[in-house]
Amino acid sequence: MKKQINYLFIIACSIIISSCDSKISDDFIKSEPIKIALTPNEVQMTANNNNFAMDFFSALYENSENTENIIISPFSLSMALAMVWNGAEGETKQAIQDAIGMGDYPQAEVNSYFKKLNDALLKTDPNTKLAIANSIWTNKGFPVKQSFYDINKNWYNAEAKELDFSSPDALTTINKWCYDNTNGLIDKILDQIPEDVQMYLLNALYFKGIWASKFDANETKKLPFYKEDGTNVSVDMMHQNTTSNYYADENLSFTSLGYGNGAFAMIFVLPQQNISFDELLVQLKQPDYFHNCLQYSYTADVDLYIPKFKIEYEEKLNKTLESLGMGIAFNPILANFSGISDIPLFISMVKQKAYIDVNEKGTEAAAVTVVEIELTSTGGEPQKVTFRADHPFLFAISENSTGTILFMGKVGNP
Repeated sequence: MKKQINYLFIIACSIIISSCDSKISDDFIKSEPIKIALTPNEVQMTANNNNFAMDFFSALYENSENTENIIISPFSLSMALAMVWNGAEGETKQAIQDAIGMGDYPQAEVNSYFKKLNDALLKTDPNTKLAIANSIWTNKGFPVKQSFYDINKNWYNAEAKELDFSSPDALTTINKWCYDNTNGLIDKILDQIPEDVQMYLLNALYFKGIWASKFDANETKKLPFYKEDGTNVSVDMMHQNTTSNYYADENLSFTSLGYGNGAFAMIFVLPQQNISFDELLVQLKQPDYFHNCLQYSYTADVDLYIPKFKIEYEEKLNKTLESLGMGIAFNPILANFSGISDIPLFISMVKQKAYIDVNEKGTEAAAVTVVEIELTSTGGEPQKVTFRADHPFLFAISENSTGTILFMGKVGNP
């Protein structure tokens, strides 16, 4: 049985880590990353939302049948759930708010936090292409409260459109929106529109970053990658020597590699050779463990080996979110979305589809989250080290000044 991962890991990953790469790419604009200033409450919201990110990853890892390779976007899911949260009331509203880590903060403060992140993340690195889009699609003629549209337009820049869901063109239109807002990486999120569905809320997230210190393609060699079942596969293993934060003990080693001006970075957490991926997750549950690892990390000259990898992942998230306390929102009898409409509604489906491609130049990633709403009818000189990611490892892409996790996942078979 797969173990749940403690939130300390994700918080630690998010405060880590800007690579101090020694070789700088010539093709990016030299600028300092913008430090996103957060209020004390917003700092706590970020920590709580990163807690949700790891809880989400952990529950998905435990509930999913396919755990060899995973790519998810906690940020995309949080944004989509925050939008539908604005139409929830009573226990349903509190359940969603607790799940995404927003505690008892007032609605306006939560919405302001997401708007600040949305606006600032787009500006912090001119070298990194980041696009965030939100939309609400409503079945033609279904009565929706204008206040629900207004709050999501004002705080989430969500476009609202009416479609005749009985028309085949409706499915094509929604899927085309996904294609257009992920640079063509995700061309379909829906296979059909069930008869009782009255609304879809979508978030699309696109990321493209170039390494601050790019890999030389001539250094990429075929090398073995050792899978969890004891077999190995030949992979394209990238290689470079760089200067970065590093830590190692008997359980794990970690390092990172920055993009562009250093505002964003990819973090790599590798279990030691005698430690399985599941055992690594158990160790990360220990109180203060990874926080202490961070305290003793140091700058090192890292002989870095990372496999090229490309992952496409799609998962229905109902069961995962129910396990995180959101069951009431999926219950046709108990769900309360009276902030959307006076007609009783419930969440019939939450699904996410994500993609990532990591190569010598950098990283391209995208995610679409859809929420389906249905009628209720149913120190010192650098030490030289080697970091060879030739067995399953965890990765995350984060913005460094706030620690916001955009994407995270597992590579078990590149």
